[in-house]
Amino acid sequence: MTQQDPKPLRGAGIAFLGAGVAFSAAALAAGQTAFIGVATAFIALGVVFLARSRRG
Repeated sequence: MTQQDPKPLRGAGIAFLGAGVAFSAAALAAGQTAFIGVATAFIALGVVFLARSRRG
């Protein structure tokens, strides 16, 4: 397996977490439950990318 530079992974993780929080806020503001699934997926991706950047 090749080593990756952790900086881009960390930036992507923070961006995914930010998008997840934004979708969570949109779900609360609009009262739409469809945004909750999208928010959960984005937050999970953010956590995975951040964990991957720490391991590298």
